Amino acid sequence: MEIMPNPKIMLLVFIVFMVTMFLLNKFVFQPLISFMDQREQKVANDLQLVNQDDNDLLQIEKEIQEILSKAKIEARTIKDEQIHEAKEKANNKIERIQAENKEKMESFMAKLYENKDQIKNEIKTSLGDIESLLLAKVKQI
Repeated sequence: MEIMPNPKIMLLVFIVFMVTMFLLNKFVFQPLISFMDQREQKVANDLQLVNQDDNDLLQIEKEIQEILSKAKIEARTIKDEQIHEAKEKANNKIERIQAENKEKMESFMAKLYENKDQIKNEIKTSLGDIESLLLAKVKQI
């Protein structure tokens, strides 16, 4: 028995093969390729969004650093101003107290000079009394 290829059967097999390929292409491969393309596009879009978010995050971090540095500078300025004001108030108070003390000292010295003669007279009378007491004691000895 010899097998001979039959051209009609071969043509029929070829036609069935082509129809099968066409149907597979239309209903399986193209939807699958379309799905894969859509998925690839979605991944690319998501990656682009991630990159954009990273850029936004870097920009926000930069703004935060700028705000922090400005706040530190402002805080340092306020602190320096407060220290300067406190020193100025303290110096003013010291100067005022020194002026008051100087006035009190001058007043005391003026009163002392005014009472100088009176104090001398009191000392002289006291010396006279002391002298007479000493003489009395010496005579008793």
